[in-house]
Amino acid sequence: MMSADTKIDFRDFARSVGTVVRYAVGDTIFREGDAAGLMYVILRGSVELTKQRRLIETMQAGDAFGFVSFLDGEPRGVAAHAADDCDLALIDRKKFRYMMEEMPNFVWYVMDQMARHLRIASAAL
Repeated sequence: MMSADTKIDFRDFARSVGTVVRYAVGDTIFREGDAAGLMYVILRGSVELTKQRRLIETMQAGDAFGFVSFLDGEPRGVAAHAADDCDLALIDRKKFRYMMEEMPNFVWYVMDQMARHLRIASAAL
């Protein structure tokens, strides 16, 4: 049984379920205010999240991002840019639901990522 403090690498699962897209260093993944239909799992490389061009967080391989707007349907509150060459698994709602149903521990992963983002955002205030 998995607990909230156990970290599992979901990159292989995300790669097999999601659509893998390669971004080059400096590429914009999404902008503040964009509509949100996807969440992302970093398979390789790193991604910077910025708010009004101010760095909020640098995400690494194995991290997920973009899920708050993905879940609540609100426009993106931050921008995301490739900090270096990276591969991302793009997960739409149908694939996300499949991941939740097929890999029950995925919910711990999502909750862990959300809690981490919340702490970082709170610290930035």
